[in-house]
Amino acid sequence: MSESRTIVLYTKKENCPDCEVAKRFLADHNIGYESRDVVEEREYMLELVQQYRSMSVPTLVVDGQAVIGFKQDEYKELLGV
Repeated sequence: MSESRTIVLYTKKENCPDCEVAKRFLADHNIGYESRDVVEEREYMLELVQQYRSMSVPTLVVDGQAVIGFKQDEYKELLGV
């Protein structure tokens, strides 16, 4: 992938099995991303709610398109893997 994309994963460190699955999926496909912990940084939760109308983690955002929850098929399509 030579194109530069903005990939952000809204997540939390503890008690989020789907967050771990999403992180593992991205790692398995060698996809770099910015992790934003919504528990540690209140501003990330505000972004998640205001910009993407989500209160759930994980939420994957690729170039402004959001997938709420871990949905493998949607991740693959959005990321082109």
